[in-house]
Amino acid sequence: MKSEEQLYHLAKEIDARVAAVEQAARTGEALPLVLDIGAGLGTVTVDGLGSLVSVDLTRDAVAGQTGASLAGHVLRAIARAESAAATRRKAMIDDAAREVR
Repeated sequence: MKSEEQLYHLAKEIDARVAAVEQAARTGEALPLVLDIGAGLGTVTVDGLGSLVSVDLTRDAVAGQTGASLAGHVLRAIARAESAAATRRKAMIDDAAREVR
């Protein structure tokens, strides 16, 4: 009887961990991330999976940029935002997996 009880509690713990990780993944996917482009140019926004949602530029700052310079700033900001979203989502999942005990 004792081993059945242990298995039952282990199964409950596994179920709780799986549920917590799934919830963290859903939250991470739904949470947008806004990142500064730099040089006062504006922001980029990605969703929780790192997909580009928007690029918001500051009109006055853009006027002082060449096309190539502006493109470089924006592309680097998008790449940073994609990476940051993935890192944040993984951290949320890892934290959820550790918290359930």
